[in-house]
Amino acid sequence: MEILPAYRESFFFSQKRKDGLRLHALYTGDHVYADFRIDERFKNEVDRPYNGILFGIMDSLMWYALIMQTGKICMTRKTTIECFTPIPCNITYRAKSRLLDVDEKDFYADSWIEDQDGRVYTKVSGLFKESRNTNIEDVINNLDFTDTTPWMRDFFNSLRTGVGFTMQEKHEPWKV
Repeated sequence: MEILPAYRESFFFSQKRKDGLRLHALYTGDHVYADFRIDERFKNEVDRPYNGILFGIMDSLMWYALIMQTGKICMTRKTTIECFTPIPCNITYRAKSRLLDVDEKDFYADSWIEDQDGRVYTKVSGLFKESRNTNIEDVINNLDFTDTTPWMRDFFNSLRTGVGFTMQEKHEPWKV
């Protein structure tokens, strides 16, 4: 399990934003996840978390899953969200994401929120494209590596040269 760096301004993952959720994104080798609990600050009129917050967590985790599996910075092109059951506040959930497929320039990922019993409450499926107009230096320079391992810093720094490697190479070098 590896803690991923947080974008310094991220409402969801920055540890320095007092107004944010301050989650940790973690990588396990085949998916990323974040455990979270939405408190009263972010509930809507019917005592449920705002769907925009839930979507933001899942969209961010898909970004992490794509970069960790492909070594590429990708941007959301299209998403589909399915809400199965309303999510109550003040309960711990786990949001997960994984890369599903790569078809030439199209990257497909899923993210979902589940409870401690594995019951899925909502799911997002996304189509992503590699970013062409993003300055990789700016992205990496805006990441906070405080809670990460040296290997994680090396992984992201390798993206600067375009000769990135994937997390799979660390865990399963015989498959590369």
